[in-house]
Amino acid sequence: MINHIGTKPIKTERLFLRKFTLNDIPEAFEKWTSKKDCDFWGPPHKNINETKLEISKYVKNYFKKDWYMWAVIMDNKLIGLVCGNLIDENIKSICLGYCLTKSYWNKGITTEACKALIKYFFKMGFNRIFSQHNPKNPASGKVMQKCGLQYEGLIRGGSIYRGKICDCLQYALLKSDKIKE
Repeated sequence: MINHIGTKPIKTERLFLRKFTLNDIPEAFEKWTSKKDCDFWGPPHKNINETKLEISKYVKNYFKKDWYMWAVIMDNKLIGLVCGNLIDENIKSICLGYCLTKSYWNKGITTEACKALIKYFFKMGFNRIFSQHNPKNPASGKVMQKCGLQYEGLIRGGSIYRGKICDCLQYALLKSDKIKE
């Protein structure tokens, strides 16, 4: 059984993972929700109201014990998000997701945040953590590999990118696997 505890604050060596607040809307819009280079997460927002709707949804769902959405904070700056979704209670699985401001890419930040979530989810009782990425975004797959997730295969037609159905690559980690530190 999974002991859901919701989105609790998590500290790592360099990061603070916390719940989003409505005060985060302008910074999220400026740093990633409106940016084309972050469009693997979803289509860029055309205006701040789209970001307001999205972050308002995050905030409204924090009362749920099975809602997992964190703002990634580094040096007191909002730089992205990490989350767990697509929960399957029967097989005790959860999907790991992430999006980071481009100026913070290739610094090990996403890997650090995801490793913290992996520990968090396994302690809760999840057995399987998986993630998917668009083949056109191989850096996302490298994050998964650095976190110990193993390549499982191509999911044909398993995602949407720029409004079109596309393939994705899937990786997973079981609680029984040896986790890379």
